[in-house]
Amino acid sequence: MSNVKAIILAGGKGTRMKSELPKVLHKIYDKCIIDYVCDACEDAKIKDIFVIVGHKHEMVEEHLASKNNVKCLLQEYQLGTGHAAMQAQDYIEDDDYVFVINGDQPLISSQTISSLISFCKQGNYGGVVLSAIIDNPGSLGRIIRDNHGNLNRIVERKDCNDEEERINEINIGVYCFKGKLLKDSFSKLDDNNAQNEYYITDVPYHIKDMGYNFGVYAIADISEYQGINSREELSIATSTLLDKTRKYHMNNGVTLIDPSSTYISLNAEIGKDTIIYPGTHIQGDTVIGEDCIIGPNSHIISSKIGNNVIVETSKITESIIKDNCKIGPFAHIRPKTNLDKNVKVGSFAETKNVNVGENTKIPHLIYTGDADIGRDVEIACGVITANMNVNWEKNRTVINDKAFIGCNSVLLAPVTVGKNSIVGAGSTITEDIPDNSLAIAREKQVIKENYNKK
Repeated sequence: MSNVKAIILAGGKGTRMKSELPKVLHKIYDKCIIDYVCDACEDAKIKDIFVIVGHKHEMVEEHLASKNNVKCLLQEYQLGTGHAAMQAQDYIEDDDYVFVINGDQPLISSQTISSLISFCKQGNYGGVVLSAIIDNPGSLGRIIRDNHGNLNRIVERKDCNDEEERINEINIGVYCFKGKLLKDSFSKLDDNNAQNEYYITDVPYHIKDMGYNFGVYAIADISEYQGINSREELSIATSTLLDKTRKYHMNNGVTLIDPSSTYISLNAEIGKDTIIYPGTHIQGDTVIGEDCIIGPNSHIISSKIGNNVIVETSKITESIIKDNCKIGPFAHIRPKTNLDKNVKVGSFAETKNVNVGENTKIPHLIYTGDADIGRDVEIACGVITANMNVNWEKNRTVINDKAFIGCNSVLLAPVTVGKNSIVGAGSTITEDIPDNSLAIAREKQVIKENYNKK
């Protein structure tokens, strides 16, 4: 979104969290609170995002370092929300629109952000405040509109008269401002209040005093207004997010056998007619195709799963599983595993940093790490690709097409097994095996009769 910048206020201590971790680094399911807010801004096409950091700022800065369009600005002394927003004033151009939000509001959607900004532009407002209409406003500040539906004032509950207290439209604390008017308002803010702080809530009044209308935009989904100040509120926000995500996938053709015990990341994509069984976690940027069966009790993290894949009671991390594969039960697919079509990885089998060709079977009680395995290979139980030497250096094993590895064999990398070759059971392979060969590497059997009569 052109000429739009975002300011995310994330410098507070979060005292009620009772934690050594900055509040915005606590997680809602599989992502930090601050990530949800930054990602929503990015999805709204905001290219310049300024995160105002304070308490334990080094930790927040380190966490956000990988986000190219996010710049952290230090608020050395926490002197209020207005003072926090001031830290970004050198980066604001007069013709910018500036979106301002607290860093502890992770349920805000990119659609709401885009709609708020468009409302501000189209109405030619000096600024707009986001509001929510709820049944029981409680102690929250009320939005008082004028006769034209614009903002008259924001009244804290303790200052409400009887009529104002019955108003159920509340201030969420999310704004869009015209850049020049926001900067001009900064110079007018003062700390003449009980807390001796500079408040962002005073900015609308200064903009109105300059002769501009200040709009109010009511949020469509009131669940998005939830902020987080305690562990209880963290759990409520997590529950809200997971429920919305489950409903989204069910509405798009995914079957969840027991939604309440199925956990799906906001970033996950799942194809239609896929069935997810209870106890399953799908995290990160995972993509699952159509007609899959996942679970029960499976855990998939930032992986790509093809169509018609079965994953039974297994864990998959940062890997690629192509169509018609069968995983598990109790398989562990570790990072950088790439399985081609119709591969089987069975019970208590583990893979790591391997490439596996079509129709290959790794059925059970097997470890394959740092290996390139061809198509139509069969690996019997108890096989290990030993990838690390005495110097702690990792090497690769190559098993070519149509090879057979007998049970309880060890392949000491670097080693290559040729096409259509066989490794006899119980062998320790230390040298390359040519194509179409049989390799047996074990001691000759010795029998001592009557040995146990002693």
